Amino acid sequence: MRKRVLHCIGLLALVLSTFVPVLSRAVAVQASDRGEIEFRVGSSNSTRVAGARVIVINHEGKVVSTGLTDTQGLYIAHVPMYKTKWNERYDAKGVVNAIVVADGYNEQAVFIVPITEHTIQPVILQPIQPNGRNAPSVSLGNFSSYDLAGYINRYASELHLKRQGPIPGEPSYSPWSPQQASASSR
Repeated sequence: MRKRVLHCIGLLALVLSTFVPVLSRAVAVQASDRGEIEFRVGSSNSTRVAGARVIVINHEGKVVSTGLTDTQGLYIAHVPMYKTKWNERYDAKGVVNAIVVADGYNEQAVFIVPITEHTIQPVILQPIQPNGRNAPSVSLGNFSSYDLAGYINRYASELHLKRQGPIPGEPSYSPWSPQQASASSR
């Protein structure tokens, strides 16, 4: 029995020693690929809110960064980037969500904040109004117009949508139409 246990332990050690270098390389690559998100927190009555708590949540629902804004209302989060098929051609390498809370203000959730080498994400908090309607608010992340157009173009093209006619004064831009191109014109 003892011999069998020692044999299993030796076999397990051999298997683990084979995978540890591979696993450690994957972790090292992930650790070096980090994006920076600069949260600029203000309110409807102030350009900056110091001491606000920013909570950054990744695509798996895990908190990846949290901290307080400085006297300028800034909090810089360093978060892991990740590549998926939808974002491999864009500056944004993944997205996160954020929750921002501060004394004297209603909570704010920001969804789909892009992860880049340096994303700037403004957040506007709403002051608590005594005897008024107070509730959390929500906004979308600050995607660059280049990435946003690329994202829309990818899926509109995949669905074979037609373009609308040119916009007067902007002949180089035609928004997508909900109409699909006929199979013969693809």
